[in-house]
Amino acid sequence: VCAVDTRQNLEDTFRALRAAGIQTTRAGAYKPRTSPYDFQGHGAACLPFVFELAGKYAIRVIAMEITAEPQIDEIRRALQISGQPTGVMLQIGTRNAQNFELLKSVGAQQEFPVLFKRGMGITLEESLNAVEYVASGGNHKIIFGLRGMKTNLGDPHRNFVDFAMVPVVKRLARMRVCIEPSHAVGTRGRARDGLLDVMHVTAQGVVAGANMILVDFHPHPNKALVDGPQALTLAELPWFLEDVAIAREAYEKRRLLSERSAPR
Repeated sequence: VCAVDTRQNLEDTFRALRAAGIQTTRAGAYKPRTSPYDFQGHGAACLPFVFELAGKYAIRVIAMEITAEPQIDEIRRALQISGQPTGVMLQIGTRNAQNFELLKSVGAQQEFPVLFKRGMGITLEESLNAVEYVASGGNHKIIFGLRGMKTNLGDPHRNFVDFAMVPVVKRLARMRVCIEPSHAVGTRGRARDGLLDVMHVTAQGVVAGANMILVDFHPHPNKALVDGPQALTLAELPWFLEDVAIAREAYEKRRLLSERSAPR
């Protein structure tokens, strides 16, 4: 769930995740948008029921984007009041990739791990330097997110898919890497082989060794307040997970082949 819209939609999603054996998810309370007139998320008001439902459905970690330092305390207080039913991974969105004061604040706290998304229109080196603001503050629990680059060279996808950088980031920064197919593709386009574009680019990232996937699901994508056109349905979740498992198996076979065959 990119951003929490209603309690019922969130509960339906968490129920489907539990049935599929998934214990981590995204559920955004704060949602920066390009237009000031678009839905910006419910903010701290939704945190109590988000955490309550996470505990009910055994969701262990929620990726929660933040846009300002005070939101860290809002999350912390809501977790304490609700009895710590889940954990939170703070997410730095692509628009805040060079918000250095926010990065310092996130780095200064050790309680929450951090998912840092590559800046949409900056170089990889610039994004890796930005991550250093978090790490230099003392928080080394960081996952680097690839979510596509802002350039018309990616058309007709929403962003230029940059998942070939998965092994590069691992080599340069020794961080685990997350891929975000939904924001990279931006639609439910379907290839002639029957596979959705989102699934094709997911497989590319997984075969390259990605450690984590962020992909949008929603009970009713046509009614979603955020990114509905790119969201998969809950009925498609088992298909998606099986496809990911095939790609992961291919990566493991390639890795074993490299161990046997690559020159030393």
